[in-house]
Amino acid sequence: MTTLILVRYATRDPVIEMGQASEKEQTLGRDMLVSVEDRQLILEELESILASYHFRGSKRYPALLKFIVDAALDNRSSDLKERTLGVEVFGREPGYDTNADPVVRVSAAEVRKRIAQFYHESGRRPRIQIELPLGSYAPEFRLRKPEPVPIHPQSQGQKTALPERRAHITSARSLITVLGLTLILGSGVLSAVLYFRHQRALVSKPTALDLLWAPVLNTTRPVLVVLRTAPEDYMQAESKPPTVAEHVHYVSVSIAVALARLTSVLNAHGKSYEVKEAPETSLTDISSRPIILIGAMDNDWTMRLTSPLRFHFAFFPDGKERIEDSTNPRRTDWEFNRFAPYTSVTADYAIVARFRDSTTQGPVMIIAGLGAYGTEAAGEFVQSPEYLAQLSKMLPQGWENKNLELVLRTDVIGYNAGPPVLLSAYTW
Repeated sequence: MTTLILVRYATRDPVIEMGQASEKEQTLGRDMLVSVEDRQLILEELESILASYHFRGSKRYPALLKFIVDAALDNRSSDLKERTLGVEVFGREPGYDTNADPVVRVSAAEVRKRIAQFYHESGRRPRIQIELPLGSYAPEFRLRKPEPVPIHPQSQGQKTALPERRAHITSARSLITVLGLTLILGSGVLSAVLYFRHQRALVSKPTALDLLWAPVLNTTRPVLVVLRTAPEDYMQAESKPPTVAEHVHYVSVSIAVALARLTSVLNAHGKSYEVKEAPETSLTDISSRPIILIGAMDNDWTMRLTSPLRFHFAFFPDGKERIEDSTNPRRTDWEFNRFAPYTSVTADYAIVARFRDSTTQGPVMIIAGLGAYGTEAAGEFVQSPEYLAQLSKMLPQGWENKNLELVLRTDVIGYNAGPPVLLSAYTW
């Protein structure tokens, strides 16, 4: 155990407190001063702190710490006030407004933090430790001194009984050890049985994520991911063809986020893939291979392959975009206005489709929103086991072996896509 001699300098008078670390501190007389030896220890510890990288790169914080330590050791408690420190350390005018210029408070908070970091990172237990208490400009000095460990002599009767007591303890420990090993082995066997049962259940019962992605993943050819992009040159006023350097396409953040989510699924299943821009993708590129189409507007392949489906996209010259239901042509609630003010958008809609297409002769997966929010939410939906669990509740039994289409909604929250919500589902 160590004994702490706590020397605390208040803003009025110096006070020295002494007590054990495990007991309540006792306040001694106010007229007691720190010894010359302890003063030297304090100054040496101050030098160690100021020499550390926490302080040596600054002028302001070392100056403040040195001033308040010197003032405390010299019993200049009147100097440990905010206005005085502002004038003496930071060169402020004597009548400056401390509320408008909190330089002392801010600097003291930083000094307090750096001292704590110094002791925490160094792992030192010095003979003396300097601290700056919260809400005070008066430092505290904690002096550690070793305390001898008390030795209690044993009686003759205790010495005689000790071997017998140890024998009982040894016997009890042996019994506890045997019981402990038995419990550990038993729990280990039980855990192994439960683990293998769980693994067998997982193998025999694939998740909704596995079922949704199976047609794309269970193919021999790499997956082709086709992105919608925004060409730079479509805004150019000149009619001449753009040069190679000018022919640049941009991918939106939402498309990039959706791409990252989809490729994480492919990577997790060890499925190779390649990525192409929609304008650069030909029919030959998408024939007889699994494809994933991301985005609707500016992705002609999404528009072509969804047009014969029950749920499909419709874009109008006035800026309205809609997911239409061929079984209910008058339905207009799945709508988005791309010309509306950005701050007025409250919801977006998306289609997730997985089907085998007669044109491409391969499995197709579509993740596309009316706007960027919808595409981002759709990408989140198809890679989330939690969201996909809704499919088993909403789709008929055996849906994994059929083509399917889903309509999703996402609420726009603070210019971000909210959680995807499954509105409608259809299989054929």
